[in-house]
This record gives sequence, structure tokens and C-alpha cells, in this order.
Amino acid sequence: MQQVSHRSSILNRYRRHPRVRIPAPFVCVLSQRHSLRWLRKTGSDLGVVYDLSISGARVSTEAEIVPGDEVTLTLRLPKQINPADIAVATVRWTKDQFCGLAFKQLSPVAQNQLRKYVSILSEKNISMLPS
Repeated sequence: MQQVSHRSSILNRYRRHPRVRIPAPFVCVLSQRHSLRWLRKTGSDLGVVYDLSISGARVSTEAEIVPGDEVTLTLRLPKQINPADIAVATVRWTKDQFCGLAFKQLSPVAQNQLRKYVSILSEKNISMLPS
């Protein structure tokens, strides 16, 4: 486990916006905004967020999405009263039930919520790493 954390911290050095592993994954809601496919069911699907940064997330979902699809995303961040609403997120990759989402359009309020949450988790992760 320490090797995974160490590897993640090394990879984060090269990211524009470092991501954090969520210690207790939380639920999100995905809704189709734009799909690359002609026939597609509409509505909302649930997902679980495992990794998060201020510019994207790794989500587990049973939604039928492919790279290039655009979705709206509602994140119920732990210990937050209001959800963080992502107006536009693009699906960058999919593997099994996981997908990578890049946030394209979000309000300043949602961006601030994400920044605070990621900052708190980053500080906790740094304090937990072995010296």
C-alpha cells in the first residue's frame, strides 16, 4: 500500500492539478449532456468517486459512456451542505466500470469547494506518509 501511495505522489509532481485518493469514496450523479452515439438512453446514473482533483475525477459507474461523451456531474462532497455541480465534464477514458472525467465548465463556487476539499485531503495524505 505504501508503494502505491509513493507512486501516486511521484506521478502527482507532473500533473498540473494533483489528484488525491478519496479515503471514503462518495456518490455522484452523472447526467448525459452530449453523446458521440446516435441512440442513447437519457437520464441520470449514479457513480462513486475514487480519485479527485480540481480538474477531474476517476469514477466508477454503470453508465453507458464512451470517451468523448459530455456529462454533467453532481458531487456530494463529504461534510459539505451543498453539492459541487460540474456543468460540463468530458469522458477521457473508460476501463471496465471506471472512467476518467475532465472538468470543462464549473462555477467559481464549485471550483472553490473542490479546491478546499482536495487541499484538506492532500494535507492529510502528506501527514500520513512515512518519513
